[in-house]
Amino acid sequence: MLFEFVISGITLLVLSIASFTDIKTREVPDWLDYGLIFAALGVRVLFSFSGGWNILLSGILGFIVCFGIAYLLYYTHQWGGGDSKLLMGMGAVIGITYPFDNTSFTLLWFFISLLFVGALYGLVWMCIMALRNWHVFSTKFVDKLKKQKIVHYILLGVTVVLLSLLFILPSLWIIILFPLFIFYIFVFVTVVEENLFVQKISVKEVTEGDWLAKDVIVSGEKVRLRRTLEKKDIITLHELFKKNKLKHIMIKIGIPFVPSFLFAYLTVLFGSGIFVWVSSFIV
Repeated sequence: MLFEFVISGITLLVLSIASFTDIKTREVPDWLDYGLIFAALGVRVLFSFSGGWNILLSGILGFIVCFGIAYLLYYTHQWGGGDSKLLMGMGAVIGITYPFDNTSFTLLWFFISLLFVGALYGLVWMCIMALRNWHVFSTKFVDKLKKQKIVHYILLGVTVVLLSLLFILPSLWIIILFPLFIFYIFVFVTVVEENLFVQKISVKEVTEGDWLAKDVIVSGEKVRLRRTLEKKDIITLHELFKKNKLKHIMIKIGIPFVPSFLFAYLTVLFGSGIFVWVSSFIV
């Protein structure tokens, strides 16, 4: 169908550009985020004249749902502004079909794919960061294990004991090793976040959407700032800088998350048959 071809082409182009800029600069230009929203709704308006107004209604419903999710994620400091606005655009792109049918769940499958793919992508990115900073990472990782040695030794002991069951039920190896695996993953992620994703920058370089890693203390008092910095927070910081009261702050660098949108959308495009099959058991 021509509509799917046009809107998918625009979306892949926008997500590819946004992924590149996010990796290079850790920012996504507003014109890309808003451009995707208006382009998706604009294409739906054009095709609704020949295909029916349900095409536009689907995009509006998807946008409204993703607006609510994005608003929640942004103001709970889980996502930055760029990711949140991009999610709104994806809501307008994928939409929620009305009247409801199997394809109405495509947006849900996209969100699930985004979380799953994002988790895998995040772990790969963290592994690369750990390898690039191996000396710092390995030292801090060992220190963290020493601090958690009681839990660590208990899990190791239980795992070794349970491994004897493999002679009886070999298929249980995943279940037996899973708790120890999760423990190592938890320690790994914590060490990377606390030591490799924190950076000291000049107040002049602070931009909207930066994540504050540590409280800002000036003259012994805590400056009231949002964890995800907004325009008014930037103004406050710049005023302190001009008064020579503050020169640097600590921010979280984070992972460029936009490529996860691209991978998740590709999963939805080329794995749509799986999603429709699963949703057939729900509807």
